[in-house]
Amino acid sequence: MNAQILIKTANDCFEFTKSKTGQLDYVGKWGKNNKPDVDGAQKLASSTYYTPSFYTFIDSALNCNPVVYVAPDVNVSDKDVFDYLIHIGALLSAVEAKNSLLAGELYLRRRTVFEKFAQLTQYILEPYCVEILFSLCYGRMANIDPDKIPLLFDSVKEKLDFDSSRETLDQAYMRWFKKNNVTLTLPLVGTCFYNWDAEPYALDKLCDNLSCDDLLGMAEKIRNTKHNFYESLETVVQAEPYNSHDKNSILVCIESPEAKISGNPGLEKAGHIRALAAKIIRESKPKMMAYPSKLAYVGGEEIVVSVKL
Repeated sequence: MNAQILIKTANDCFEFTKSKTGQLDYVGKWGKNNKPDVDGAQKLASSTYYTPSFYTFIDSALNCNPVVYVAPDVNVSDKDVFDYLIHIGALLSAVEAKNSLLAGELYLRRRTVFEKFAQLTQYILEPYCVEILFSLCYGRMANIDPDKIPLLFDSVKEKLDFDSSRETLDQAYMRWFKKNNVTLTLPLVGTCFYNWDAEPYALDKLCDNLSCDDLLGMAEKIRNTKHNFYESLETVVQAEPYNSHDKNSILVCIESPEAKISGNPGLEKAGHIRALAAKIIRESKPKMMAYPSKLAYVGGEEIVVSVKL
C-alpha cells in the first residue's frame, strides 16, 4: 500500500497519516499521478450513520459507501481514531460534492466524534464553511444558532470578515453573496401544499419482472436506470416577486416523474426555499431571477435542490 490510510468515496480518495505518537493528520485528496495501491490493506466499512440506501435519489458523488483502507503497519485500534475514520468519509464526500446541507447535517450527527479532532475537522470544512453554515442557519426549518457550533462559526467569521459590532450575520452573508459565486444545497418547505410525487407507482413496478436467472444484473440495471431518471428531471428555482405573501419568495418547480414516465413534459410546483434564506439570496442579487439548479437528493419526505448564485 502506498499510503498509511486512504478513504475511498464515489469519485475520490482522501489520505490520512498517523504518527508514531498517535497523532492523526489529514493530507488531502489523493492528487498523485499513480493510482492508490491498497494491496494488503485492512479494509474497513464506514459507519452506516450515512447510507445512500436511505434516499430515493442522491447525487452521484454521494451515492456510495465510503471505504477505509489501512496499511498493515498502521494501528487504528484507538477508539477515538477508529471512530473518526469510519465517520469522516461521508463528510469528506459531502464537502467535495458541494452539498452544504448534507455536510452540515452529517457534521451535527456525529459532532462529538468530529470535535475530538477539531483542527482536522475545521481544516476539512473550511473551504466550504460559509455555505454549510448558511444551509444550517437559514435553509432548514430547524435552524441552528451559529454560536452553538463554534468550530464551524469561527471559520465562517474569519472568511466573511464578520464583526458583530458593525453588521448582522444576515448582512455579512448579503455582502458575501454580492461578491462571490456560490453553490448551496437547500431543502424545500411547503411541499405538503403541492402534488409533486417523488416515487410514482410506475417506478415501483420495475421490480415486478425480476428474473432469478440474472437477478444481480437486472437489479443493477434498475438501480442505474432509476438514478439516471431522477438525475434527468428538470429543476427550476426562480424568484416569485408577484407573490402577495412574500416579495422575496423563491419557488421551486421540478419535472413530474409520473408525467415523464407517461411521455408528457411538464413542471410541477414542488415547494419553496425557506423565507429566511430566500430573503438573503434575493436582496444580495436582486437582478437575478432564475438560479441554475438541479435535484440534489430526495429522502423520506425531504426534497433538496442544489442552487448556484
